[in-house]
Amino acid sequence: MRGMDMEVIFQLLEWQNILVLVVGMLIGIVVGALPGLTPTMGVALMIPFTFTLGPTQGLIILGSIFCGSVYGGSIPAILFNVPGAPASVATTFDGYPMTRNGQARKALELSTISSVVGGLFGMLLLLFFAPVFAQFSLEFGPAENLWIALFGLTVIAAISDGSVTKNLIGGCIGVLLACVGIHSITGTPRFTFGMESFVGGFNIVAVLIGLFAFPQAINILEGLKNSNSNNKNTYSFEPSSIVASFKTIYRKPKSLLIGSGLGMFVGMIPGAGGNIASILAYNETKRFSKDKASFGKGDPRGIITSESANNAMIGGALIPLLTLGIPGSPTAAIFLGGLLIHGIWPGRSLFVEHADTANLFMLSMVVAQIALLVIGLALIRYFVKLSSIPAYIMAPVILSFSIIGAYTMQNSVFDVYTVVGLGIVMYLLQKANFSAAPIALGFILGPIAEEGLLQGIQVGKAEGSVWTYFFTGGWNIALSMLVVITILASIYQAWKQRKPKSEYAQRNHIRFFSVPAMVWLGIVILCAISMYWMIGLPPQQKWFPLFTMLAFVILAVIEYGKALYQPNTDISSWKPSSIWFLIVLVCILSSGLVWIGFYSQVFLLLMSVASFAKWKRWIEVSWLRISSISILFTAAMYAIFTVVIKVPLPYAISLF
Repeated sequence: MRGMDMEVIFQLLEWQNILVLVVGMLIGIVVGALPGLTPTMGVALMIPFTFTLGPTQGLIILGSIFCGSVYGGSIPAILFNVPGAPASVATTFDGYPMTRNGQARKALELSTISSVVGGLFGMLLLLFFAPVFAQFSLEFGPAENLWIALFGLTVIAAISDGSVTKNLIGGCIGVLLACVGIHSITGTPRFTFGMESFVGGFNIVAVLIGLFAFPQAINILEGLKNSNSNNKNTYSFEPSSIVASFKTIYRKPKSLLIGSGLGMFVGMIPGAGGNIASILAYNETKRFSKDKASFGKGDPRGIITSESANNAMIGGALIPLLTLGIPGSPTAAIFLGGLLIHGIWPGRSLFVEHADTANLFMLSMVVAQIALLVIGLALIRYFVKLSSIPAYIMAPVILSFSIIGAYTMQNSVFDVYTVVGLGIVMYLLQKANFSAAPIALGFILGPIAEEGLLQGIQVGKAEGSVWTYFFTGGWNIALSMLVVITILASIYQAWKQRKPKSEYAQRNHIRFFSVPAMVWLGIVILCAISMYWMIGLPPQQKWFPLFTMLAFVILAVIEYGKALYQPNTDISSWKPSSIWFLIVLVCILSSGLVWIGFYSQVFLLLMSVASFAKWKRWIEVSWLRISSISILFTAAMYAIFTVVIKVPLPYAISLF
């Protein structure tokens, strides 16, 4: 046995395998760092290129892309508040505040080291205990998936600062967005309003880009007016050392253990994924922390737990895939296709008929984490420089990647419209102190909860008792208790945020006609009408969205009650500004993919933003520099997406 292990190690250390691993890691980091290009897309795009490689090298490059892309998503999450991958949503909570505090380099170092530690934890468990954990993953059925999803939904109130009710309303919005399209149980369309584009529902990548990337680009545009003459980001970068970052992580073992453990646990649950793992780990780390107030303001523990969780998830997701043929995440499902293409069938036969290949692949995933540590730390000095790119360039660049990232997932222009429309709405909601994270979490977990509920009801009826099916068994009891505890904690948190009675006593009248009160009253009436309309839907289609809308109404009534005693704040304080013209222009250009073509769109976005800023004298840049940057960046986009990747993009529609 030892001789065979040494033989596998020597085979892995051959220069061809090491080269393939490093190249895959670099490709993965780039894919993860570009908003919209998810790990799933990165693995899927590379499968055709593995045809010319042997099974071993093909699996190594796919696995290293998987690892690199999950880590790469943290780079824009930290530097620009734009998660490069769905699994990096929780990293934005403390990563971007650290950048604003001048700690971008330290944040990236913490992300790299935590990713490697979490990844090693998951891969070592995969290497030594895969068969044991495979049996464990089979214990999770519809009931357990329902409680996991409900547990995730109940942490919405805690993951973001601000009003608990607004966070929960955001979660309801996300769940309702996920209800649009073909119903997963009945197979019939729901909430499509006769529009064919809605039948397929909203794509998760388009939704996340619309919630995070597009509003951030608009915020950067809004900041143009107050920027300095060179229009560069004004963050001051504090010096950091790798040794100090290692010490920081060493002093916070709880964050690392919670992140790695939950990441591995959630990764083994089929269909869960790193986005759920990282958010749950973030919440639990915050829950068991004595200093909860520092989270969301640049606390290193937020990055440590999030990045260790989403990277530990990789090993967890590969366990049911390799041992049972059941993918534990969307990317693992694409990975399964890569296995089958090379004639490798997962399951018991994998470790018998292809034992050498399986052992070499699992060992390569351990080595990939070491390579990630070296490559990631070596590139941090270059990553940090990205945050110094002038805002008049960065905003169009984010918009350009948002557009192509949304389009290439399904080659759908509707996804681009989703990004623009949802991005504008999210930008306005941010003005009213709403957060994007609860909406994203509701969108991700809503379908999992509904499927678990409806499938569990069917199984429970077949077994004789629905109640017994959902509320018996060790995991069901433990998870349901966690849900109850989290709900009680949310109620307590909301109670702590209440205004003191003396503050209400000072107000001498109720503001029925204030703008916030009128807006919330309109929302309550609209939700009530929607609930009345939902009653006519078939039972399986209506119950989950109906209960979600009921929660929405209750929460909106609470916000309406608050608005009656508050002055005209938030929405009513917005003032017209010249920047609105630029925002409207950018939105129109971003929506014109099929009319002007993608590359014309990229060029016009760069030119229009820079020209407007120069015209308003917000920047001092020559026309030659503006034109040169616009042409060079457009050419680079063409070289990457048309020449290299060969993504089919729409060109301008002929008018003749």
